[in-house]
Amino acid sequence: MDKNYQKKIEYRTWAKDLRSKLDIKSISLAIESKIKKLDVYKSAKIVMSYMAKEIEISLSHLFQDGTKSWYLPVVGTLHATSLLVAPYVPDKTKLSKNKYGISEPEIIKDDFFDQNKNKVKLDIIFVPGLCFDKKNYRLGFGKGYYDNFLKLNPESIKIGCCPKECLVEELPIDDWDIKMDMVITE
Repeated sequence: MDKNYQKKIEYRTWAKDLRSKLDIKSISLAIESKIKKLDVYKSAKIVMSYMAKEIEISLSHLFQDGTKSWYLPVVGTLHATSLLVAPYVPDKTKLSKNKYGISEPEIIKDDFFDQNKNKVKLDIIFVPGLCFDKKNYRLGFGKGYYDNFLKLNPESIKIGCCPKECLVEELPIDDWDIKMDMVITE
């Protein structure tokens, strides 16, 4: 078995356990507050975020910022690790749970972007992760969705968000891992 693969499993287990003991709601609020002060956020018009799982940083209060067009990921059906992007309007977009139990917009007709043939230019992509390192690499849940998606959006500013306890010195990195432009902690 690949050495990085085993180390990543160990980090995932550690991060899930640690996050289950943290006050993720208050950490999320502190991170959202920091994000609102970022120049790159203030100037962004088209932003992709995500609907957080219980142990992930929630950025849901940012969706109330009407100066932005918001998009959310949708687990695609093109191949096993594809993410689509769909518009999200709080209190208007109908959400449903995907196969991982994550809320995502219900796609109506062709109101989505696959970032291959049909692309929306995203100014910022907020990227979930279990932990990040001081070189701005992330460790997700291991399905590969974001690694593949981020490669299709090299011009977007990629921002990871995590509790400061989940910011480690150095993660094991593979060729497919994409570096964030910045990581925000509380």
